[in-house]
Amino acid sequence: MIAKFYLLLFITLVLLTSCINTKKITYFNDLEKATGTESANRLQALKVQPGDILQITITTIDKDISLILNPAAVKSSPVSADGMDPGYIVDSTGYITLPMIGKVYVANKTTTEINDIITQELNKTIRNPYVSTRIANFRISVLGDVARPGSYRISGERASVLDALSMAGDMNVTALRNDIMIIREVNGEKTYASLNLNNGNTLASPYYYLHNNDVIYVKPGPNKQFNTSKIVQLLPAAIGILSLITTIVIVSVK
Repeated sequence: MIAKFYLLLFITLVLLTSCINTKKITYFNDLEKATGTESANRLQALKVQPGDILQITITTIDKDISLILNPAAVKSSPVSADGMDPGYIVDSTGYITLPMIGKVYVANKTTTEINDIITQELNKTIRNPYVSTRIANFRISVLGDVARPGSYRISGERASVLDALSMAGDMNVTALRNDIMIIREVNGEKTYASLNLNNGNTLASPYYYLHNNDVIYVKPGPNKQFNTSKIVQLLPAAIGILSLITTIVIVSVK
């Protein structure tokens, strides 16, 4: 009788822990036994869009001119929000306004291109200026079946979908890994794409590396309602209780 009970318990545990296929919760299954490299040519630099905040630092030989060109140094910068470094908001027409220069068109340009444009303007009146530009409000949002959904700030200018999922505590075991939706705004229009993180070809997708204000939506799988992960977490406690009951039954029979 006791032997049959333990056999039934063992079968039950096996069924519960095998509800989710291991291949469905791992990334890039087809790369497990392969090696390869990703071409750097695929890594396109981010292009500035209206609504972005640019932190622009200009250094010159003349300290007085540098102070004029860098209002943040005297705490009079046009923008300072969310505790981020102050900067210049790109308006709806794609322009920013800089001291001594005036309006500069920056939409759909990389930070390197913006550096060159500002440097060319400054060279007309200033000797050997140095310009550094970065996007100060680079944020992404992760929603859906992840451990910590929310909005996350990116410190650099490049972050991948995996970086975003890592910030959000990774996907839950119940999440669909073959249908990750990326929502992106380009030139005022919403675009979207689906990524399959079980497939290595995703690494070559233009949506694998994120843009400012991208939204990553992780869809829940069919096991979400069953919530297998919580059951697995509770299994040790359940086994302990069943073992205690079994011991009591054995002692009572004797």
